[in-house]
Amino acid sequence: MVQIQYSVAQRVAFAGLTLGFLMCFAGVIPPFWVTAKLSPNILTQYFGVSIPIIGSIELISMNGGLWWYCVDVVTRDSVCDVNSMDFSEVGAWVMRVCSVVNLILSLVCALVALCRSCCCCGGKTVCHGVMTFFAGAAGVAVVVLFSQSMEDLFFFQLSLAQYGWAFYVYIVGSALMTIMSFVLCFAPPTNPSTPMIFNGVGQVPTGIQPMTNVQINQPVSLQNNMVNP
Repeated sequence: MVQIQYSVAQRVAFAGLTLGFLMCFAGVIPPFWVTAKLSPNILTQYFGVSIPIIGSIELISMNGGLWWYCVDVVTRDSVCDVNSMDFSEVGAWVMRVCSVVNLILSLVCALVALCRSCCCCGGKTVCHGVMTFFAGAAGVAVVVLFSQSMEDLFFFQLSLAQYGWAFYVYIVGSALMTIMSFVLCFAPPTNPSTPMIFNGVGQVPTGIQPMTNVQINQPVSLQNNMVNP
């Protein structure tokens, strides 16, 4: 019995969604979704004044993430604490719940992809793709909600804050999960018998001569009549 194998597209999708999970996991933990710095020159730039030497000293440095933040003040040590979001707003709840859903589903999808690559022969991956899509969609929802909530902050309105590297890593991971979900849903598996079928079209099986080379054996009397009319 011919066993169906995973196609190249499916194997690439397995690797892509595993990488997407690792990027989402690496992006959601660090407090580097938003970075803000405050120095004398940043305050005086709105008046067209620049203070030499001491103007570039960072008075306050803040790094904020989805779950926790760190503040570094020049006069004291750095302080890190849990990000106290206003949970009276529905958006804050939805954002954190979606991040948890993203991590759980992407972890399950990555583990299934590893098991499929190592232990399974092949087959369709539609259900796997649907689950991967939900994981990527949850990550995209986190990105959209977080960016909308940050645009209203005072630091962003004054251009004192910007998005950090962890935010962009999480974006790439969520986008990668979403793209790979479509590949898993629509990429067909490889059937080893397919090349044999296509290669055999128009060919005569071995051991059988074409009809053009077959000699028709006629009776001897008929042959003599044809020679001696």
